[in-house]
Amino acid sequence: MPETDTPQTQPRLTRELFHHFSMGYHLCIDDGDLFTELTTHETYYRGLFNTLGFNLCDGASGIYYFEPGPEKISINRVSKKFTVFMAILYDFLADQGKDPVSAIIEQRFVVPELPHLQFDPYRKVLEQVGINEEADLLRTVQQLQKYGFLDMKDNYLIMFKRSVSRFTTLFSEVVEPLKTEPGQGDDFDDR
Repeated sequence: MPETDTPQTQPRLTRELFHHFSMGYHLCIDDGDLFTELTTHETYYRGLFNTLGFNLCDGASGIYYFEPGPEKISINRVSKKFTVFMAILYDFLADQGKDPVSAIIEQRFVVPELPHLQFDPYRKVLEQVGINEEADLLRTVQQLQKYGFLDMKDNYLIMFKRSVSRFTTLFSEVVEPLKTEPGQGDDFDDR
């Protein structure tokens, strides 16, 4: 049955949702009231945003964001940093024998204890995207928070949100075929 909005259920967070999405935010169930508002009135918001020229994307895992138009699809500097940051964490957890997909969501991380700057191979990769010291790493973590991928407490304790699955799903899809190809090893085993 189509969704209908009575005066009591009229969407109430249109500006806030639009602001978040237009800034690149990725909304997921961890976002509480905003997520509930969006999913309760999804048809309304989807139609409104579409009228404004934005496509509200919701991946199979319940993550909502504005899909970039064809003219905006490019890997910018920030996206590269995010991808490298997440790939290193994924690789590190996998090397510890953990399931990186669940470990990233379930574990808590402390910025100074992240593996990113502790091992030369990781450090060399980070340098290629302009992350050279802990302050740069912290800025990247703060940007990940701005875009809805994690929550951070006291500027150091990291708790990833389910929206981070946009990265972990991609890495899983890439890693799985590599496991079956002979001669494929981890690039970062020489720590």
